[in-house]
Parts: sequence; structure tokens; C-alpha cells
Amino acid sequence: MKSLVPAFLGALVLLPAATWADDAKPPAEASAPQAQGCGMADSAFVNQDGGTVTINCVGVTAEFGSQLAGILTYVLQRRLDPEIVIAKLDEIDGAPAANTPRNLTTDQGQAIVQSLIASAKPATIAVTADPDEPDAANYALAIATRLGMAGWQIVGSQISRTVPPGLEDIHGIVLVVHDEKKPPAMADELKKAMAAAKIFLPIISRPEVAPDAAMLWIGKRPVLNAAATQ
Repeated sequence: MKSLVPAFLGALVLLPAATWADDAKPPAEASAPQAQGCGMADSAFVNQDGGTVTINCVGVTAEFGSQLAGILTYVLQRRLDPEIVIAKLDEIDGAPAANTPRNLTTDQGQAIVQSLIASAKPATIAVTADPDEPDAANYALAIATRLGMAGWQIVGSQISRTVPPGLEDIHGIVLVVHDEKKPPAMADELKKAMAAAKIFLPIISRPEVAPDAAMLWIGKRPVLNAAATQ
């Protein structure tokens, strides 16, 4: 992701927090922890006119900053209403704090079970948890348990701890199918059930997956901010 991204209405630039955070601040204040957030960059060296806008984000990693830039580009190029985008984002629960293991709340578990039971289409799905992530196995077990309560079966009746090729760098949870543009019915049903629990479940393609199969991958925790890496 380039730092200067073209868009229909102008360009948005996400710069590392250190670029601007220390401008015109005493050393003690500059080194103090800052709250996470993004805003218009305020510096004598930044021109906010001419169709180019510079945005400064504090407390995020470079990787997450690149993802934020991609989201802003998507919103601009598709001419999406920011208020509608925010309303849709409210339908997704955020990740827990860095020191809190991922898990399902009671309400989330019930939402998943009720949604899958309502579909009346029990399926068999593979569930794999990243062996190098401490909370992945328990999070996968929590989800698999709810799937079982809805009549779904887990391939091999167990959660795999072997990382499939190409998934080692995929963070968060994803649903892996043969063709994401033509996913099997079970993939759509599970995606809807997870959405009912306010959990976003992206679907990705892997040619080695059978056309009528699906695998739920529980990867490493997403790294959202700089503090989480320290």
C-alpha cells in the first residue's frame, strides 16, 4: 500500500505516528503515551488543500496503518457514505484486549446456534487452530462446540493443529473454500451465523480445498496497535 493513494475525490495519506507526534511538543509530552486514534495532521509542513488530505494515526502498527489506508481507499473509490459504513461496523464486535484470550460470550454462542438451527442445514466442516497462538485452540473449541450444538460435525471429530500451506500468515479467523466466489452452502450459512454473533468471517479461496468442503481457520490474534507489539 503506497502512502499516497489516489481516489475520486482526492487522496488520503496515513503516516506513522512518530512523523508528527513530536512536532512542537516538549520532550516530556512527546514521549508520553497517546490515545489511539486518527485525525487530520496538524503541522506547518502539511498542506491540507488541493485535493490531498494527510491523516495522522497514533498508536497503530505500520501493518495496521496500511490496512486502514486500504479501507479509506475502498470507501472513497466506491463512494460509500461514511455514516452508513460506521453503522455497519457497529454490527461487528472488536477484538479483546491484548492480554485477554479470545472467546465467545454467551450471547454470541446462542446467536450462532440459533442461526444454524434456523437454517436446518447441518454440515460437516474442518476446524484448524494455529498451534503457535496460545488462545487459538480454546477459541476454536468454543466455536466448534456451538457448531456441534446446532447439529454440525467436525471433520475427524477433532480440531486440527497443523497449519495448512499458505495460512501461516493469515491472522484472525477465516473460512477457507475452493472458490470464494462460489462457496458451498455451508459457508454462507456459517458466515451468516457468525454475523449474527457480530463476528466478521471473511471467506478466502484455496485450490486444495474440495469444491463442496470448507475449513474454519483460527489464526493468530490480529495486531491492531503498536502497544500490542511491545
